Amino acid sequence: MQLSNASGQDLKRLLELFSVANLRAEWPDIKGTKEEICFTVAESKDYERISTFVQGHLNCCKQHVYAFTLPGSAALPEMVQGHGPVLNHGSRSLFVLRVRYDIVLRDPLEETTIEFLWPMQLEITEDKTHALLRLVVLEKGVTQYFDRPCYVPSRSIEEKDVLSQIDSWASGRVDLHKGIKTLWGNGFMDSSFAKLKKALSMASEIMDEELGIREHNPELYGQVADNTLLSALFALSEDKHGVSVFSVQPSNGYLAFPRYSEKGGTDFVISEILKHN
Repeated sequence: MQLSNASGQDLKRLLELFSVANLRAEWPDIKGTKEEICFTVAESKDYERISTFVQGHLNCCKQHVYAFTLPGSAALPEMVQGHGPVLNHGSRSLFVLRVRYDIVLRDPLEETTIEFLWPMQLEITEDKTHALLRLVVLEKGVTQYFDRPCYVPSRSIEEKDVLSQIDSWASGRVDLHKGIKTLWGNGFMDSSFAKLKKALSMASEIMDEELGIREHNPELYGQVADNTLLSALFALSEDKHGVSVFSVQPSNGYLAFPRYSEKGGTDFVISEILKHN
């Protein structure tokens, strides 16, 4: 979809996915709370500026990232779930999907819907060997939009739907084990939780008080490092541009950044993993 088709309410909900620090930096003359800033910007209907802001700061959001091997033809898909790109720069396309949430209201029982705009970006890395799909975490609580208890039984587009399409386009997911284990080994980061696959079983290793396995339990680290990581939570040894933690499922080419970060922070972490992979 093009943002020019979006209502003021659509745009406000879209902008609320971004940090108040990013919003204030882009619109310093607009004062007030995050909600007030989003409302004022949305009402301006400056679609071009809002689109540029979304693409320029998507990497600062809470996000899920998937790494793929490029197919023989490196052209990005023209559509994602029936939506064309809002912005396209050749090696990078911004998509904004319209997602409908089905809502069940209680006391009295009633069914309704509410819609949100969901930004995501598909990009080819500079060395043209990988593609990255970044999906902003759409963790929308809907209770604030209704005056009585409610829940969400379903939504029109799920993350798995987008992934299924991109999996069909790409040549496969990138196994991130080598990059992750190299950075773990050189002290770039450490993990307090790791789930691993052993020869005949699976195991979860959890350190007390979120202490790092590598630093505080070298014997356990040796065991973990020799096995296949199913998932792990990592804390960076130094705060890299606002990125302090991330989780990973290496075999699925999956990274999750659960917090807002500074511009370029998630890019740096991702590039370091791929560079050592």
